[in-house]
Amino acid sequence: MTVATAAPFREILPRNMLPLGFGSGALLSKRRTRREALRLLEAAMDCGVTYFDTARMYGAGRAEGILGELTARRRERLVLASKAGILPQSRALHVRAMGRGIRLLHKVAPSSKNYLPVPSTYVPRFGAFGLVEFRKSVETSLKELRTDYLDILLLHECSAADLEEPDLLRFLDDLKREGKIRALGIATGMEETTSILKRHAPLFDVVQIPSAIWNMNVRKLPTIDGLVITHSSLTSRFNVLLDRLLSDERMAAEWHSLTQIDPRDSTKLAHLLLAHALNENQNGIVIFFSSSPVNVVANVKSVSSRAIDEKQIAGLNALLARKHVAEFFEASFQGLNF
Repeated sequence: MTVATAAPFREILPRNMLPLGFGSGALLSKRRTRREALRLLEAAMDCGVTYFDTARMYGAGRAEGILGELTARRRERLVLASKAGILPQSRALHVRAMGRGIRLLHKVAPSSKNYLPVPSTYVPRFGAFGLVEFRKSVETSLKELRTDYLDILLLHECSAADLEEPDLLRFLDDLKREGKIRALGIATGMEETTSILKRHAPLFDVVQIPSAIWNMNVRKLPTIDGLVITHSSLTSRFNVLLDRLLSDERMAAEWHSLTQIDPRDSTKLAHLLLAHALNENQNGIVIFFSSSPVNVVANVKSVSSRAIDEKQIAGLNALLARKHVAEFFEASFQGLNF
Protein backbone atom coordinates (compact mmCIF):
# COMPACT_ATOMS: atom_id res chain seq x y z
CA MET A 1 0.00 0.00 0.00
CA THR A 2 1.31 3.44 -0.92
CA VAL A 3 -0.02 6.95 -0.67
CA ALA A 4 -1.10 8.56 -3.93
CA THR A 5 0.19 12.08 -3.53
CA ALA A 6 -1.60 15.10 -4.95
CA ALA A 7 0.36 17.30 -7.34
CA PRO A 8 1.43 19.96 -4.77
CA PHE A 9 3.06 17.23 -2.67
CA ARG A 10 4.95 15.35 -5.36
CA GLU A 11 8.17 17.13 -4.39
CA ILE A 12 7.62 16.62 -0.67
CA LEU A 13 6.25 13.10 -0.40
CA PRO A 14 7.92 10.24 -2.28
CA ARG A 15 5.59 9.03 -5.03
CA ASN A 16 5.31 5.49 -3.65
CA MET A 17 5.73 6.19 0.03
CA LEU A 18 4.10 4.03 2.69
CA PRO A 19 1.03 5.89 4.02
CA LEU A 20 2.13 5.39 7.62
CA GLY A 21 3.82 8.03 9.72
CA PHE A 22 5.59 7.37 13.00
CA GLY A 23 4.62 9.69 15.85
CA SER A 24 6.91 10.80 18.65
CA GLY A 25 4.39 12.22 21.10
CA ALA A 26 4.94 9.24 23.42
CA LEU A 27 8.52 8.58 22.39
CA LEU A 28 9.98 9.43 25.79
CA SER A 29 8.83 8.01 29.10
CA LYS A 30 10.29 7.23 32.51
CA ARG A 31 10.67 3.62 31.42
CA ARG A 32 12.38 4.32 28.08
CA THR A 33 15.98 5.49 27.69
CA ARG A 34 17.12 7.85 25.00
CA ARG A 35 18.83 4.95 23.24
CA GLU A 36 15.65 2.86 23.34
CA ALA A 37 13.67 5.78 21.93
CA LEU A 38 16.15 6.12 19.07
CA ARG A 39 15.86 2.40 18.40
CA LEU A 40 12.10 2.77 17.91
CA LEU A 41 12.71 5.47 15.31
CA GLU A 42 15.35 3.35 13.60
CA ALA A 43 13.03 0.33 13.53
CA ALA A 44 10.35 2.41 11.80
CA MET A 45 12.78 3.76 9.24
CA ASP A 46 14.41 0.38 8.58
CA CYS A 47 11.09 -1.24 7.70
CA GLY A 48 10.02 1.46 5.28
CA VAL A 49 8.50 4.39 7.18
CA THR A 50 9.65 7.73 5.80
CA TYR A 51 7.20 10.14 7.46
CA PHE A 52 8.06 11.18 11.02
CA ASP A 53 5.85 13.43 13.13
CA THR A 54 7.13 15.41 16.11
CA ALA A 55 6.61 18.72 17.94
CA ARG A 56 8.56 21.25 19.94
CA MET A 57 6.74 20.25 23.11
CA TYR A 58 7.04 16.46 22.82
CA GLY A 59 9.11 14.78 25.49
CA ALA A 60 9.40 18.09 27.38
CA GLY A 61 11.32 19.44 24.40
CA ARG A 62 13.62 16.43 23.97
CA ALA A 63 11.88 14.35 21.29
CA GLU A 64 13.08 16.49 18.38
CA GLY A 65 16.69 16.07 19.47
CA ILE A 66 16.40 12.27 19.37
CA LEU A 67 14.78 12.35 15.96
CA GLY A 68 17.58 14.69 14.93
CA GLU A 69 20.09 11.88 15.44
CA LEU A 70 18.27 9.95 12.75
CA THR A 71 17.91 13.00 10.54
CA ALA A 72 21.62 13.72 10.65
CA ARG A 73 22.26 10.34 9.02
CA ARG A 74 19.38 10.01 6.57
CA ARG A 75 17.79 13.41 5.99
CA GLU A 76 17.37 12.83 2.25
CA ARG A 77 14.96 9.92 2.73
CA LEU A 78 12.90 11.33 5.59
CA VAL A 79 9.80 13.51 5.53
CA LEU A 80 9.83 15.62 8.69
CA ALA A 81 6.78 17.27 10.19
CA SER A 82 7.06 19.30 13.37
CA LYS A 83 4.77 21.66 15.23
CA ALA A 84 4.95 25.04 16.90
CA GLY A 85 2.47 26.74 19.20
CA ILE A 86 2.99 24.80 22.44
CA LEU A 87 6.17 25.42 24.39
CA PRO A 88 7.75 22.90 26.75
CA GLN A 89 8.20 24.51 30.15
CA SER A 90 9.76 21.80 32.24
CA ARG A 91 11.36 23.97 34.90
CA ALA A 92 8.41 25.55 36.65
CA LEU A 93 9.99 26.55 39.98
CA HIS A 94 6.85 26.35 42.10
CA VAL A 95 6.04 22.87 40.80
CA ARG A 96 9.62 21.69 41.40
CA ALA A 97 9.51 23.04 44.96
CA MET A 98 6.20 21.31 45.59
CA GLY A 99 7.63 18.09 44.21
CA ARG A 100 10.56 18.21 46.64
CA GLY A 101 8.18 18.70 49.54
CA ILE A 102 5.97 15.79 48.50
CA ARG A 103 8.97 13.48 48.02
CA LEU A 104 10.08 14.35 51.57
CA LEU A 105 6.58 13.55 52.84
CA HIS A 106 6.71 10.19 51.04
CA LYS A 107 9.86 9.32 52.96
CA VAL A 108 8.35 10.29 56.29
CA ALA A 109 4.91 8.79 55.59
CA PRO A 110 5.16 6.16 52.82
CA SER A 111 1.40 5.63 52.75
CA SER A 112 1.00 9.17 51.37
CA LYS A 113 2.18 7.83 47.98
CA ASN A 114 -1.25 6.26 47.60
CA TYR A 115 -3.10 9.57 47.52
CA LEU A 116 -0.52 12.31 46.94
CA PRO A 117 1.54 11.81 43.74
CA VAL A 118 4.58 13.88 42.89
CA PRO A 119 3.47 16.56 40.41
CA SER A 120 5.07 16.59 36.99
CA THR A 121 7.53 19.41 36.40
CA TYR A 122 6.55 19.28 32.75
CA VAL A 123 4.04 22.11 32.35
CA PRO A 124 3.67 22.94 28.65
CA ARG A 125 2.37 26.37 27.67
CA PHE A 126 -0.33 26.43 25.03
CA GLY A 127 -1.17 29.26 22.65
CA ALA A 128 2.43 30.31 21.99
CA PHE A 129 1.71 32.07 18.70
CA GLY A 130 3.29 35.42 19.49
CA LEU A 131 5.79 36.29 16.77
CA VAL A 132 8.93 36.32 18.93
CA GLU A 133 8.31 33.03 20.72
CA PHE A 134 6.92 31.35 17.62
CA ARG A 135 10.01 32.29 15.60
CA LYS A 136 12.26 30.98 18.36
CA SER A 137 10.27 27.75 18.51
CA VAL A 138 10.73 27.10 14.78
CA GLU A 139 14.43 27.95 14.93
CA THR A 140 14.88 25.59 17.87
CA SER A 141 13.08 22.81 16.01
CA LEU A 142 15.39 23.20 13.01
CA LYS A 143 18.43 23.10 15.28
CA GLU A 144 17.26 20.07 17.28
CA LEU A 145 16.27 18.19 14.14
CA ARG A 146 19.62 19.02 12.51
CA THR A 147 18.05 20.22 9.31
CA ASP A 148 17.81 23.41 7.29
CA TYR A 149 14.13 22.93 6.53
CA LEU A 150 10.94 21.21 7.64
CA ASP A 151 8.89 19.39 5.07
CA ILE A 152 5.76 20.33 7.02
CA LEU A 153 5.20 22.85 9.81
CA LEU A 154 1.96 22.43 11.73
CA LEU A 155 0.35 25.01 14.01
CA HIS A 156 -0.13 23.03 17.20
CA GLU A 157 -3.58 23.27 18.86
CA CYS A 158 -4.29 26.57 17.15
CA SER A 159 -7.62 28.37 16.92
CA ALA A 160 -9.14 30.60 14.27
CA ALA A 161 -8.37 33.60 16.50
CA ASP A 162 -4.64 32.77 16.45
CA LEU A 163 -4.68 33.28 12.69
CA GLU A 164 -5.89 36.86 12.88
CA GLU A 165 -2.38 38.12 13.64
CA PRO A 166 -0.88 39.70 10.48
CA ASP A 167 2.69 39.44 11.82
CA LEU A 168 2.36 35.68 12.30
CA LEU A 169 0.92 35.20 8.82
CA ARG A 170 3.71 37.24 7.27
CA PHE A 171 6.30 35.19 9.14
CA LEU A 172 4.77 31.94 7.94
CA ASP A 173 4.83 33.24 4.39
CA ASP A 174 8.48 34.23 4.82
CA LEU A 175 9.34 30.73 6.06
CA LYS A 176 7.91 29.23 2.88
CA ARG A 177 9.58 31.77 0.58
CA GLU A 178 12.95 31.16 2.27
CA GLY A 179 12.59 27.40 1.93
CA LYS A 180 12.64 26.77 5.69
CA ILE A 181 9.27 25.03 5.45
CA ARG A 182 7.89 23.34 2.37
CA ALA A 183 4.27 23.03 3.46
CA LEU A 184 2.11 24.57 6.17
CA GLY A 185 -0.74 23.04 8.10
CA ILE A 186 -2.79 22.85 11.29
CA ALA A 187 -2.85 20.14 13.96
CA THR A 188 -5.72 20.72 16.34
CA GLY A 189 -9.07 19.35 17.50
CA MET A 190 -11.99 18.66 15.20
CA GLU A 191 -14.12 21.62 16.24
CA GLU A 192 -11.24 24.07 15.85
CA THR A 193 -10.23 22.50 12.53
CA THR A 194 -13.69 23.01 11.08
CA SER A 195 -13.78 26.62 12.26
CA ILE A 196 -10.34 27.38 10.83
CA LEU A 197 -11.08 25.82 7.45
CA LYS A 198 -14.25 27.90 7.10
CA ARG A 199 -12.22 31.09 7.42
CA HIS A 200 -8.66 30.28 6.39
CA ALA A 201 -8.62 27.15 4.22
CA PRO A 202 -6.45 28.68 1.44
CA LEU A 203 -3.60 29.26 3.93
CA PHE A 204 -2.97 25.58 4.57
CA ASP A 205 -1.56 22.66 2.63
CA VAL A 206 -2.04 20.08 5.40
CA VAL A 207 -4.72 19.25 7.97
CA GLN A 208 -3.95 16.87 10.84
CA ILE A 209 -6.76 15.61 13.07
CA PRO A 210 -7.48 12.83 15.58
CA SER A 211 -9.66 10.16 14.01
CA ALA A 212 -10.54 6.63 15.11
CA ILE A 213 -13.37 4.12 14.99
CA TRP A 214 -15.05 5.76 18.00
CA ASN A 215 -15.42 9.21 16.41
CA MET A 216 -14.87 8.89 12.62
CA ASN A 217 -13.66 12.49 12.51
CA VAL A 218 -12.14 12.09 9.06
CA ARG A 219 -15.67 11.66 7.68
CA LYS A 220 -16.67 15.02 9.19
CA LEU A 221 -13.77 16.92 7.64
CA PRO A 222 -14.71 19.41 4.91
CA THR A 223 -13.24 18.64 1.50
CA ILE A 224 -9.80 20.24 1.23
CA ASP A 225 -7.28 20.66 -1.55
CA GLY A 226 -4.37 19.25 0.41
CA LEU A 227 -3.01 16.43 2.52
CA VAL A 228 -5.03 14.92 5.37
CA ILE A 229 -3.16 13.29 8.24
CA THR A 230 -4.96 11.37 10.98
CA HIS A 231 -3.79 10.05 14.33
CA SER A 232 -5.05 8.37 17.52
CA SER A 233 -6.41 5.18 15.94
CA LEU A 234 -4.43 3.26 18.60
CA THR A 235 -4.50 5.02 21.99
CA SER A 236 -5.54 4.38 25.58
CA ARG A 237 -9.06 3.81 24.28
CA PHE A 238 -7.74 0.80 22.42
CA ASN A 239 -6.92 -0.80 25.77
CA VAL A 240 -10.41 -0.04 27.07
CA LEU A 241 -11.86 -1.75 24.00
CA LEU A 242 -9.53 -4.72 24.39
CA ASP A 243 -10.50 -5.14 28.05
CA ARG A 244 -14.19 -5.18 27.12
CA LEU A 245 -13.63 -7.79 24.41
CA LEU A 246 -11.65 -9.93 26.85
CA SER A 247 -14.48 -9.86 29.39
CA ASP A 248 -17.54 -9.93 27.14
CA GLU A 249 -17.80 -13.24 25.27
CA ARG A 250 -20.88 -12.20 23.32
CA MET A 251 -19.30 -9.01 22.00
CA ALA A 252 -16.04 -10.83 21.25
CA ALA A 253 -17.92 -13.45 19.22
CA GLU A 254 -19.70 -10.71 17.30
CA TRP A 255 -16.43 -8.97 16.43
CA HIS A 256 -14.87 -12.27 15.36
CA SER A 257 -17.84 -13.19 13.17
CA LEU A 258 -17.90 -9.91 11.28
CA THR A 259 -14.17 -9.21 10.96
CA GLN A 260 -12.63 -12.70 11.01
CA ILE A 261 -10.17 -11.34 13.59
CA ASP A 262 -9.83 -12.76 17.08
CA PRO A 263 -10.52 -9.57 19.05
CA ARG A 264 -8.64 -10.99 22.03
CA ASP A 265 -5.45 -10.99 20.01
CA SER A 266 -4.26 -7.45 20.72
CA THR A 267 -1.80 -7.45 17.82
CA LYS A 268 -4.36 -8.53 15.22
CA LEU A 269 -6.94 -6.13 16.67
CA ALA A 270 -4.44 -3.28 16.36
CA HIS A 271 -3.76 -4.25 12.74
CA LEU A 272 -7.49 -4.18 12.03
CA LEU A 273 -7.93 -0.70 13.50
CA LEU A 274 -4.87 0.60 11.68
CA ALA A 275 -6.08 -0.82 8.35
CA HIS A 276 -9.48 0.76 8.98
CA ALA A 277 -7.87 4.16 9.64
CA LEU A 278 -5.96 3.93 6.38
CA ASN A 279 -9.09 2.94 4.50
CA GLU A 280 -10.92 5.94 5.95
CA ASN A 281 -8.10 8.30 4.99
CA GLN A 282 -7.27 7.10 1.52
CA ASN A 283 -4.57 9.18 -0.20
CA GLY A 284 -3.61 10.58 3.20
CA ILE A 285 -1.27 9.52 6.00
CA VAL A 286 -2.06 7.75 9.27
CA ILE A 287 0.29 8.30 12.22
CA PHE A 288 0.91 5.45 14.63
CA PHE A 289 3.19 4.72 17.56
CA SER A 290 4.34 1.53 19.24
CA SER A 291 6.54 1.16 22.30
CA SER A 292 8.22 -1.99 20.94
CA PRO A 293 10.46 -2.29 17.86
CA VAL A 294 8.90 -5.71 17.22
CA ASN A 295 5.40 -4.20 17.15
CA VAL A 296 6.58 -1.33 14.96
CA VAL A 297 7.79 -3.84 12.37
CA ALA A 298 4.62 -5.95 12.72
CA ASN A 299 2.36 -2.92 12.17
CA VAL A 300 4.25 -1.85 9.06
CA LYS A 301 4.34 -5.39 7.68
CA SER A 302 0.59 -5.73 8.20
CA VAL A 303 -0.06 -2.60 6.15
CA SER A 304 2.51 -3.36 3.45
CA SER A 305 1.21 -6.89 2.91
CA ARG A 306 -2.46 -5.87 3.10
CA ALA A 307 -2.97 -8.45 5.81
CA ILE A 308 -6.43 -6.99 6.47
CA ASP A 309 -8.66 -7.12 3.40
CA GLU A 310 -11.62 -5.01 2.30
CA LYS A 311 -14.15 -7.61 3.45
CA GLN A 312 -12.81 -7.45 7.00
CA ILE A 313 -12.93 -3.65 6.97
CA ALA A 314 -16.50 -3.78 5.70
CA GLY A 315 -17.31 -6.17 8.54
CA LEU A 316 -15.90 -3.71 11.05
CA ASN A 317 -17.95 -0.89 9.53
CA ALA A 318 -21.08 -3.01 9.84
CA LEU A 319 -20.24 -3.69 13.46
CA LEU A 320 -19.65 -0.02 14.21
CA ALA A 321 -23.06 0.83 12.78
CA ARG A 322 -24.78 -1.25 15.44
CA LYS A 323 -26.45 0.75 18.19
CA HIS A 324 -25.05 -1.19 21.15
CA VAL A 325 -21.48 -0.71 19.91
CA ALA A 326 -21.97 3.05 19.60
CA GLU A 327 -23.49 3.10 23.08
CA PHE A 328 -20.49 1.19 24.43
CA PHE A 329 -18.09 3.77 22.98
CA GLU A 330 -20.13 6.65 24.35
CA ALA A 331 -20.39 5.14 27.83
CA SER A 332 -16.81 3.88 28.08
CA PHE A 333 -14.82 6.78 26.67
CA GLN A 334 -16.27 9.71 28.57
CA GLY A 335 -13.46 11.74 30.08
CA LEU A 336 -10.76 10.13 27.93
CA ASN A 337 -8.97 12.64 25.72
CA PHE A 338 -7.30 10.02 23.53
